[in-house]
Amino acid sequence: MSRALLILAALSTLTAPSATTTRFAFVSNELAKTISVIDTSTDRVVRTIAVDGRPRGIVATHGRLYAALSDTNRQTKSPQDAIIAVDPGSGRVVQKFDAGSDPERFVVTADAATLVAANEDAGTATITDLLHRRVSTTLVVGIEPEGVGLSPDGRWVYVTAETSNTVSVIDLARRRVASSFLVDSRPRAVAFSPDGTTAYVTAEIGGSVAIIDAQRHVVRKIVKLGGGAHPVGVVVSSDGKTVYIAAGHGNSVIVFDAATLRTVATIPVGQRPWGVALSADGKKLYTANGLSNDSSVIDISSGKVIATIPTGTGAWGVAIER
Repeated sequence: MSRALLILAALSTLTAPSATTTRFAFVSNELAKTISVIDTSTDRVVRTIAVDGRPRGIVATHGRLYAALSDTNRQTKSPQDAIIAVDPGSGRVVQKFDAGSDPERFVVTADAATLVAANEDAGTATITDLLHRRVSTTLVVGIEPEGVGLSPDGRWVYVTAETSNTVSVIDLARRRVASSFLVDSRPRAVAFSPDGTTAYVTAEIGGSVAIIDAQRHVVRKIVKLGGGAHPVGVVVSSDGKTVYIAAGHGNSVIVFDAATLRTVATIPVGQRPWGVALSADGKKLYTANGLSNDSSVIDISSGKVIATIPTGTGAWGVAIER
């Protein structure tokens, strides 16, 4: 059977959406070893999914929820290290994939056939074939890689490394690291503009966001955010005009104007927001607050928190299928 037919066959069984049309937000709770499922129409937790490992990176796509699991306090590969696929309607784990040692953040390609994960303890990025459930390529990147971003055209994957302060640029078609560049101290996450021309890399210790020319893979500018920000998670609006940055121990979300490269608002949220995600309609933003163990819901039009949702201990990532 050809690869194209394999993909079509796999998608027909693996990515069929649940019968419900409800939109969910998913929060990974690292210390509780759970995933909170939030109904975005009511902003209440409707289900808590227990998982076998600490969940961190989380992606919702093709009617499936994917979460990265790893063990705690060790430096070698563990049986708990995996990416799981969950049916959002039932909360049932339907598949488990190898994604290398200690997977943290990851991306899934538009055809749901390939996954790229940062392996924090190994200093590598692994490319997993989701159809055959195996790692196909392992690439050496920076030291303690964490953030992973996929360009909208599916060509480039950026992997941030928090100790070497680098971003590795993976050519996904050729399965190789094409280049790398330096950013500010402790880069945590990366997000691309919808047109693929720009990428935004947050730096927690540097207190900054790097503006990247995503065509030439070079830093255009590093913008210090000020105000006690320790930026981590980042997401870009669907029109590319606004960048939302979780300020970590700054206990806020920074609203950043993509045209002027300036902060236009700072919205107080829970304690140590780490992950951020926009609702499918772009009207609300959800955070994962790791020290207050909850999720703040921001109304985009008013710039105010309209709900605080208790989740689990060590809320880390948040994902919504857009």
